Amino acid sequence: MTFISDRSCVVLLLLMGGCGTAKRVPAQVSARVEPVAEARAVWLPAGRFEMGSPEGEAGRDADEGPRTKVALERFQMDVTPVTVRAFAARAGQVRAKEPHARWWTDAETPAAWLGRCNLGSARTEHPMNCVDWRAARAYCELVGGTLPTEAEWEYAARATAPAAYWWGAAFDGARVVSSVACASRGCQGGTAPVVHAGLRCNGWGLCDMAGNVWQWTATAYREQLGEATPTEPSGVPENPVLRGGSWLNHVPSLFRSAHRGLAYPRNGLTGVGFRCVHRRPPKVMSRRTHE
Repeated sequence: MTFISDRSCVVLLLLMGGCGTAKRVPAQVSARVEPVAEARAVWLPAGRFEMGSPEGEAGRDADEGPRTKVALERFQMDVTPVTVRAFAARAGQVRAKEPHARWWTDAETPAAWLGRCNLGSARTEHPMNCVDWRAARAYCELVGGTLPTEAEWEYAARATAPAAYWWGAAFDGARVVSSVACASRGCQGGTAPVVHAGLRCNGWGLCDMAGNVWQWTATAYREQLGEATPTEPSGVPENPVLRGGSWLNHVPSLFRSAHRGLAYPRNGLTGVGFRCVHRRPPKVMSRRTHE
């Protein structure tokens, strides 16, 4: 488990108030996805995958195992993280739906946070950041969806790829918005505009599944995967799992498909955003655990 602070330790999440080579596994899933209107989202095929990382994977944290076979029904996921423009259009509805939700504008960015909050700036095509879990969930529900479970997120990020990163075994800075190249936390300066094609998009056409902003999931954190791993949304989780890494992070291993994160209040939410899914029940068909 790594927190937004780049540390592998457990820190309590301030949820509501802000602040080797991977073992090859035969992919039992079609590589075809179905675009929906204006390529804003894609339907991902039903299939099985191994959630988590093998013991020999470089940069692996203990909470990424034991690897767990999960089978999912098809579901739809946003191509990009939700943008500032999209969130701003529904901000009033989000407030009415969830009065306790919190988010921050550019002008309200706390001085102690690295980078800037994007809402209220000219960065309308950047990911919506500085948004807490309740606001993210409320927005997704308003558009007829929900936040992805942790299993759905990893399945979508891998796009059938069993390697450490969705593009292969080694880190590739061209595929992420991160601070790895300058080797200092937050040296990238901030988020980047979302993209809909190119090197930052995986084999299923999902973009920025690694980098730019961490993404909220609907799953509560547990210290291990396995049979106890939640495969259904966790209500209002005290410690929701974040996935994907962000522009703030300079440690390559944080961008692996299996990496699991939690928010760290001191560092704020300038590196946290979200995307939505739409699903059809039943979501999970079966699973078993092994190493």
